[in-house]
Amino acid sequence: MKNLGFKTVAQALLTLGGLALVGCNAPSPEAGLGTPAPDTAASADLQHAHPAVMRGQPELPAGQVLQPLPNLQGPKTRLPLRSLAVAPNPSVVALKVLILSAGSGDFGVAAAKNMLDVAGVPYDVLDAAPAGITPSTLVADDGSGKYQGIILTSGSLSYESAPGVYQSALDWAGWNLLWQYEKDYSARQLSLYTYPSTWPEDYGLRDAGAASANADVKLAAAGQSVFSDFKPGGTLPVRYAYNYPATLASVPGVTTTPLLTDASGRVLAATSTTDGRERLALTFAQNPYLLHSSLVGYGLVNWLTKGVYLGESRRFNQVDVDDYFFPGDVFDVATGTIQRDSFRISASDALAVADQQRALRKAYPVAADFKFAMMYNGGGNDPGSGADLNAPYSCVATVVSSDPLSSVSRCLSTTFDWVSHTKEHFYMDFLNYADSFAQLKPNLDIGAAMGLKVSRKSLLSGNMSGLGYYNPAGDGPLTDYGLGASNVNFLKAAQNSGARYLASNHSVSSQIDPTCASCGLAHPLNPSIFLVPRWPTNMFYNVTDPQQAAGAYNAVYGPGGSFPFWDHPLSFSEILDKESDIALAHVLSGVAFPHYMHQGNLRQYSPGHSLASDWTAALVSKYSQYSTLPLKTLRWDDLGAYVQARTSYMKSGLTGQWNRSTKTVTLRSAKGGSAFVTGIPATGLPLSSSEVYGGKTITGFTLTAGQVVTASVP
Repeated sequence: MKNLGFKTVAQALLTLGGLALVGCNAPSPEAGLGTPAPDTAASADLQHAHPAVMRGQPELPAGQVLQPLPNLQGPKTRLPLRSLAVAPNPSVVALKVLILSAGSGDFGVAAAKNMLDVAGVPYDVLDAAPAGITPSTLVADDGSGKYQGIILTSGSLSYESAPGVYQSALDWAGWNLLWQYEKDYSARQLSLYTYPSTWPEDYGLRDAGAASANADVKLAAAGQSVFSDFKPGGTLPVRYAYNYPATLASVPGVTTTPLLTDASGRVLAATSTTDGRERLALTFAQNPYLLHSSLVGYGLVNWLTKGVYLGESRRFNQVDVDDYFFPGDVFDVATGTIQRDSFRISASDALAVADQQRALRKAYPVAADFKFAMMYNGGGNDPGSGADLNAPYSCVATVVSSDPLSSVSRCLSTTFDWVSHTKEHFYMDFLNYADSFAQLKPNLDIGAAMGLKVSRKSLLSGNMSGLGYYNPAGDGPLTDYGLGASNVNFLKAAQNSGARYLASNHSVSSQIDPTCASCGLAHPLNPSIFLVPRWPTNMFYNVTDPQQAAGAYNAVYGPGGSFPFWDHPLSFSEILDKESDIALAHVLSGVAFPHYMHQGNLRQYSPGHSLASDWTAALVSKYSQYSTLPLKTLRWDDLGAYVQARTSYMKSGLTGQWNRSTKTVTLRSAKGGSAFVTGIPATGLPLSSSEVYGGKTITGFTLTAGQVVTASVP
C-alpha cells in the first residue's frame, strides 16, 4: 500500500513571560490514502496517519488572560557611539541581518528567523539579555558594518528577569550604541512587536486603548510602498495574536507614516524617521505559524534590506497527479470499503482537466502559468492499464480508438508536464538492477512514442519506493530505515536511465533536511540523484467526487473515525477550506515542493469540476485574496534544477559586502556552488541569469570555493 503520511505543524498557545499571547495555527490533518503497487497483495485497510491539529478557533486555557507588553521607562539622553578601535567605514556594510532578542523564551526569534529563512537572507541571532552589545557586536575590525539591517523581536526587548519583574535586554548605553550604528551605517531597524509608547524611543504612536487578539487590517495610503505584494483593497486577518491599535502623536523630529490600519483607522504598522534613522514598527505579535506573519514577511524583508540582499523570495504552486494511465481504487461511501482497480479516468475526463486548467489560469492571474504534472505509468499487463501505443492521435473524447484515453493524451502532449512514474508502478525496494532498469527506461520510451513532452531528468518511483521506507514483508505499515537502506540497484538504474531528480516523501523524516525547510537532498548512496520532497493532500487516492471525498475523509477524521478529530462530519466545502489553509501555508513559505494527488481525482464529476481542480482553485482563490505575487509553476526538470540550486545556495556560505559609495557588491562563496542575490542584475556575475519577480531582480549564479566577484548595484 502507498502510505502517504504527513508533516505535522505543531499547534500551541504560547504564554510567553507574561508579555503576550501568540497562537500557532496548525493545519488540518495532512495525510493521503494510498493505492497498492500492482506487484503486491492489496490490503483492505486504509493507510493513514494523524497529526496534532487545532479544533477551530484557539481558546485561552482556563483562568488565563491576555497580558500586555510592559511599558518600561528610562532616561532619554542620547549618548555618543562608544569609541572604536578603528576608524569607522560607514559606507560599507555586510549583506547580513542582526536579530536582537531578549532571553531564551523570546517568542519573536522564531518569527524573525522564519521571515529571513524564506528569502534565504543570512543572519545572526544575539540574545542581548546576558551581556548587551558592544561596538564589536556591530562593527568589523576594518571599520565596516557587520549588518545591513536590525530586527528587534520586540520594541523594548523586554523580558521577565524575575517573577513579575520586567526589564529591557539592553541598558541605556546599549540602546544608544545601537541607534548610533543605525544612523552612521544607514541600517534600517524593524521592530516585530511594539507597544506604542515613548520608551525606549518614540515612534510617534500612542496606545489607542483597544487591544485585542484579533484585527482586520488594511493598507494605509503609503502601505503599498512597503507591502507591494498585498492585494489593493484586501484585508490582512490578524488572528490569535495580541495587537495594540495606535493613534498618531506629533513628536518633534519624528515623522511617522502609517502602513497598516484597522477598520477604525487606528495604526498597526508604521514607518518613522528620526535623527537620520529609518524604523518600521508593527504593533501586533508575530509567529511563524500565523497567516499574517507569513504574509507580511515578503514586504518587511525588502524594506529592511532596501531591496538588496543575498537570497531570493518566490512563491510556487506545483501539483502532481500520480498513476496516470492506470486504474485505481474507489472508496464506497455506503459500505466504507474499497473497490479495487475499479476506476480509470476517461478521455472526456482528461480533456475536461485541460479545460479546467485553462479556466483556472484565466480566472486567477497569479496562476497564469499553472500546469498539472501528470506522473504516468506507461505499461501494464491488463486491458485498460498503461498507454496504448496503437491508439490514434485525437482531440475528441468520442474517438474510435483501442484506448480513447491514450488517444486524447497524445493531443494533450504539451498541455501538462509529463513525468515518468515507472512503467508498472512496482515497488523498487528490493528489485535487482535489470528489473529496476526495465521499469525506468522503457517508460521514457513509451512517453516518447506517445509524443508526450516528458521531463526526462525527473522520476517518481512507485509508492516513492526504493528510498529506505518500506515494509520487509512488502505490504502493511512502512518503517523509515533511512536513506542508507535505499536500493542501490534502483538508484543506479535511475542514474543510467537519465534521471537526476527523484521525487521523495516529505512525510518521511529521513527524506527531508531538518536544517533547511527549502532544501532537497543529494542521495548519500548516489549523489548524482537529487531528492525533491513532495507534500501529500487529503484528496485521497481512492475518491473521485465530493461525496466520496467527504466520506473517506470523515471515516478517518470525523466523529467515530479511525483517528477522530473534528466534532462533526465535515462537508466537502469545509474540507476544501481546511485543505487550502494547509497548502496556503506551504505556498507562503516560498518552498517549491509539489503537492500530489492521484488519477481518480481527475474525474470530471460535474461540468468544469474535478477534485484536483477544485483543490487547486480553492488554494489559488484564497491566495489571491491576499497577494498579487505570481505563483510559479515549473516543469519537473526545471523544478529539480531550481531546488538543487536553492539547496546549494543555502549550504554555500555565501557572504557579501555592499559598498554604497562605489555602488558595488562584493560576493564570496566559502564552499562554492549556486547562489542567489536580489536587487543585483546579472552583469558581472559568472554563469548567471536574472528574472524579474514581483518587481525585484533576482539573479542566480555559480561560484567556485573561495571565488570573489564584484557586481554593480543599480
